[in-house]
Amino acid sequence: MKKRIAGTGCCLLDYLYTDIDFSAQPFQSFLSKKGGDGGLVPGQLVFASGLAGFSGMSEEECLKQLTGGFPPDAVNLGGPGVVAMVHASQVLAPEGWDITFSGVFGDDAASEEMRRFVASYPVSLQEKTLPGTCVPSTTVLSDPRYNSGAGERTFINRLGVADSFEPFLLEDDFFDAPLFLWGGTGLVPPLHRNLTSLVKRSKAAGGVNVVGTVYDFLNESLDPEGPWPLGDPAEPAYPWIDLLICDQEEAVRLSGRKSLEDAVTFLKESGCRAFIITRGADPLYLYTKDGIFREQAGLSLPVSPYVNKDLHANPGKRGDTTGCGDNFVGGVMVSLARQLDQAEAGEGGLLNLLEAAVEGVCSGGLALYRKGGCRVENSAGETKLLLEPIRRDYYENTLPGVLK
Repeated sequence: MKKRIAGTGCCLLDYLYTDIDFSAQPFQSFLSKKGGDGGLVPGQLVFASGLAGFSGMSEEECLKQLTGGFPPDAVNLGGPGVVAMVHASQVLAPEGWDITFSGVFGDDAASEEMRRFVASYPVSLQEKTLPGTCVPSTTVLSDPRYNSGAGERTFINRLGVADSFEPFLLEDDFFDAPLFLWGGTGLVPPLHRNLTSLVKRSKAAGGVNVVGTVYDFLNESLDPEGPWPLGDPAEPAYPWIDLLICDQEEAVRLSGRKSLEDAVTFLKESGCRAFIITRGADPLYLYTKDGIFREQAGLSLPVSPYVNKDLHANPGKRGDTTGCGDNFVGGVMVSLARQLDQAEAGEGGLLNLLEAAVEGVCSGGLALYRKGGCRVENSAGETKLLLEPIRRDYYENTLPGVLK
């Protein structure tokens, strides 16, 4: 078996502004007046193009007024696709796995900066440069005083070259892998529209398909009431997805229904063989029925008690929740890769989704110790070492006797 994870999806730069006053006139002048009008909503994402239409200004002028024209406090690599793959590479590269991320880049200076970010991690990059395009980005505005000091963030996304990432730009050898991640394609519209044909192709090549969703702001703005399409509306991608990972709100909106219980029923009937629904700090829900996983019908798993206790006792260690969900997906990919290794060696049969979810929980918990999605390792193997006590505690105290 070729030891390779092939991943694609959302890859962008995050421009972080950590002290924006949401009660001040510049922010207030851009506040949404009704759903879907393109205005700002604290805690949510809008597209820069929609904000420009809402305000009657250019995208650049909108951002200048909101930020005062100041440079960002920090610039980070972000995006559900690449952040998950970075985590997987830090853990699996020493074990002989090639973690390949396929993406498109613009030809502006910021795109070159994003290349340097990706190159600083043990990720193999398959890339295409599209002249005349710019880097995908999210401007993150944070107000630490908002909501009585609880704080809140607002996100302004520019699709940039991601809006030109057509499926034909994926190399043929991208599909030569046993394990695939389609991460946050909702922020890469051409891939998202063609997700059905893409997962069909990787499945036909014998691969395991994992799809990690992101809040689908584009389809939400087009139809705030109807279900979000996943792939071709006439032939949804679900039957070719081995594992779907989404959060509670995304699950509900994918189903087009009103409650988590109804969303679970929808996913069970969708043709998707397994799914995990994360719920922030609340227990996640996982389900399998057939296919490549052992049947595990409707299990709940809590977040890491070890991490919660440690951060409560040592608040100075706390970073933020940015990237927790993306690193959760990265942890799941790590476990699935290791289980495929075991199956290749004749040491396993059907994959164990519970084991994969535990690795995801531990990886998402580790992300709470830093700000931003991607860990910068001081030395190779640091991420693996930091995960060990979190994983050991979970096996011994949360699921004693259930997993090795």
